[in-house]
Amino acid sequence: MRSFGAWIGLALLVACTGDPGTHARSDWTELPNHHARCFRIFARGDERKVIVFGSGGADDTIAVHLTGTTKHRDGSDAIPVPPLDRIAVLSTTHLPFISALDRTDRVMAATDLERIRDVATKQRISQGEIREIATADGIDREQLLLAEVQVVFDYPFGQATHRATSPDQLFIPVTEYLEEHPLGRAEWIRFFGVLLDAEERADSMYAAIEGRYNSAAARAENRTTRPSVLFGSAWQGQWHVPAGNSYMAHLIEGAGGRYLFADRKGIGNIPLDMETMVSQGSQADVWGMIAEVDGVPSELDFTGGDDRLAGFKAVKEKHLFIGNSATADLFGQALLEPDVVLSELHEVITVNAVFDHPGGYRPRYFKHLGPGLITPRIEELSAPQ
Repeated sequence: MRSFGAWIGLALLVACTGDPGTHARSDWTELPNHHARCFRIFARGDERKVIVFGSGGADDTIAVHLTGTTKHRDGSDAIPVPPLDRIAVLSTTHLPFISALDRTDRVMAATDLERIRDVATKQRISQGEIREIATADGIDREQLLLAEVQVVFDYPFGQATHRATSPDQLFIPVTEYLEEHPLGRAEWIRFFGVLLDAEERADSMYAAIEGRYNSAAARAENRTTRPSVLFGSAWQGQWHVPAGNSYMAHLIEGAGGRYLFADRKGIGNIPLDMETMVSQGSQADVWGMIAEVDGVPSELDFTGGDDRLAGFKAVKEKHLFIGNSATADLFGQALLEPDVVLSELHEVITVNAVFDHPGGYRPRYFKHLGPGLITPRIEELSAPQ
């Protein structure tokens, strides 16, 4: 394993300092993405080269990984690249991708085990097969070493993960959070598929996801009016809204809404002062947010008791909806079900319409707080199983 770590470390060094254009040499053929922009896959026979990009796009290469049998440039002795069959995952967001590919048995260590919702992963945790490697101060280096993993998947934030890994452990950053289109995030199933020997399955799964999403989007396009949508919430007294080119903005537009801040582009959420919030949000037809709420969400979670917010049109007309991250896996499983998210958003932002559903239906991710948008047969939102 040590020689493997040293070899891939050299590959990473070359990738991060070289010209991004050199990745597309004539002996490699790109397997193009449909929507994802923050990774690329190249093929050469049974070999695969996976390139990860940071916030700077194609000019910001932050990692390269090779799979299969890699030949020297002069065509001499080939270098076998070991399969990644012992992995650590430092973000619960990425576990649903791995589980969908039936590769949960390769997860040997993870963080925040008590917050994991994926059923297959939870079963292995209950059997003592996955180590907890999170501490109050960061990563438990000792537990990570005892897990004997070959690779650590994590976001490329800071240096804590790099310091915790040993020279024999590969660090692969995952930047799906930079994808603006919902299908771009879902397409990271192909990234994990190549790395975990499930390429064909991943391609098939993504094609199915894309088909369902496009069908859901086509249904939403048939509407004649587009309700204005305010989407934002307060954190420690500061209001934030998604950028106009963000994942959430794409979903709102795709669901048939007109996002209020569509003209504000950027990376990450945009802070708003109360004056702007009131002046631009007060007349929105619908108001939604994502929040972690214990118990049943209510109007108070939107207004916080502030009379200015209580006077919003959406509040008075009870056109409010919420994605409760305390009960719904909005940052994990939802990424693989953008069609479900889109359909639910279409329903909650469609003012004064009723959608019929089979008895016992439960919305998975977004729930309307007021009457009139969904049938009475819909039960209280519960955590996805």
